[in-house]
Amino acid sequence: MSMTLPLINSITIRTATSQVTYSQTADSNVEASASSSKGVEVNLSSEGKAAASSSSRDADIEQSGLPASVQKILKGIRELQRKIEETMDQLQKVLNDQSLDPEERRTKAAALQTVLSTLQAQVSNSTADLSSLMNSLKSSDSDKTKAGMLVLAKM
Repeated sequence: MSMTLPLINSITIRTATSQVTYSQTADSNVEASASSSKGVEVNLSSEGKAAASSSSRDADIEQSGLPASVQKILKGIRELQRKIEETMDQLQKVLNDQSLDPEERRTKAAALQTVLSTLQAQVSNSTADLSSLMNSLKSSDSDKTKAGMLVLAKM
């Protein structure tokens, strides 16, 4: 028998046993115990995966001690950098795709290069916005350096 229990909005635990114990303490600790030697399968929804991924990707920004407005711009720059990497990967795949005829390959590559240019312009604009914001906040040189390092760290 397989039993599925929704623990949190985005987490589901499925056990392969007939005996399941589900309890929640004041600390919101959730336990699922089984009397079988089989393991527990945990499935995260796409929203849960995105939340877990984004919080760990930007942990250095969140722990930087920089103002929230600066952190927001830094996270936006990181997201743009991720999109640039994805677009570059797509472009490389199109250029290497021998199933496309040359004209189709050129058209798709040109479209991806346009997207890439737009994303790079957005990074430049966001970086300029970050600089202006930090100047208006009268941020220290060490905070400006820290922000610059976080931009360069990418991921």
